[in-house]
Amino acid sequence: MLAGQEIIENGDEVRLLNHINTDDEERINWESVQSGKGFIHDSKGNIAGRHIANIPVEEAAMLRAVYDIDFLSFDMNGDKNALRRLLKRFPHWRCAEGRI
Repeated sequence: MLAGQEIIENGDEVRLLNHINTDDEERINWESVQSGKGFIHDSKGNIAGRHIANIPVEEAAMLRAVYDIDFLSFDMNGDKNALRRLLKRFPHWRCAEGRI
C-alpha cells in the first residue's frame, strides 16, 4: 500500500520516491506460512496447486520499472531459480513453507 510520496530535486534532476507499507501483506503471508505448506485443494480434496508467494503490486511495479533481472525472468519465463533468489531478497513475500 502506498504510504506516501516524496519529490527530491537535485539541480536538473528530479526524483519521485514512493514509500510503501507492506505490514498488512507481511502479516497475511506470515499467517499463511503458519497454517501449513500452502497447498491448494480442489473440491474433491486433491492437491490442485501450491500458493508460494504474495507479491505486492507496488513492489512488482517497482521491480519492473528498474528492470530487475530476477523479477523479469520469473515474470516472463516462470524461472524457479529467479523466484528462489527473489524470496531470499524479499522474505516477506513467502506464504508457504517447504521447497519450491
